[in-house]
Amino acid sequence: MGSTAQDITTTWPYLYSDFKDGTVYFTSKTTLAAPLNVHLLKSSLHYLDNEQVKEVTTSDIAMVIIGEDNYYARDNQLMRVISGDSTGFVAELVLADIDALTQSGGAYGSSSNVQATRKLSSLEVGGIHVTNHMELKNNKDNGTLLPVKTTYYIVTTKAVYHATRRGMESLLPDHAKSDLRRYVKQHNVKWNRPETYHLLLDFLKELPDE
Repeated sequence: MGSTAQDITTTWPYLYSDFKDGTVYFTSKTTLAAPLNVHLLKSSLHYLDNEQVKEVTTSDIAMVIIGEDNYYARDNQLMRVISGDSTGFVAELVLADIDALTQSGGAYGSSSNVQATRKLSSLEVGGIHVTNHMELKNNKDNGTLLPVKTTYYIVTTKAVYHATRRGMESLLPDHAKSDLRRYVKQHNVKWNRPETYHLLLDFLKELPDE
C-alpha cells in the first residue's frame, strides 16, 4: 500500500502520515516540487507552501509522484498506479468513507448520507478548516476516526472501469461481455484479488475499436 499504517482522522484526513517530497506534473507542462499529501475527502492533492497547506486544482494535474508512488488524475480524483502506465493502468482510489460515519443509522426522514455530511461539516476538518501544517500535526490525534474505503479501477485512454465484473460489463459493448467472462476464466482473474487485475489491461487493449 502507498500509505503508511496510521489512523485517518478528521484532524488528519490524509493518506500519508506526513507531507512527503514529491513532484506535480501539470497539463500545462510546468512542474511543482513540494511536500505533498493526498486529502481523502475528495482525493485531492495538497502541498505545503512554507507551512501553509494549499490545494492543487485536480483538472490541471497530468501526473504526481510522491515518494515511490505514482498518481494520475482521472474522474477529478487522484488514482494511485498499482501497475501499468498512462496508456493503461490498474488504479487504487482511497477515500474517507463518509457514509460509514453514520452506520448507526440516520434520523427518521433523513438519509444517512445527509446526516454524515452534516456531522462532517460540524467537525474541524484538517486541511480545510485548519491549513497550518504545524497546527495540523499538533492536533493529529484529537480528531474523530475516519473510516476509509479502497476501490480499484482499470483505466485506459478510453474509459475508467470499476474493477468488478458488473463495473466492467456496464461499459462494454454486448459482444464483449461474454468475451470478458471467458477471458476472466481462462486467465484466472480473481475479482477479489487486485494483484490479478493487470491481466484485464491486456483484454481491454485487444478490444476492437467500435
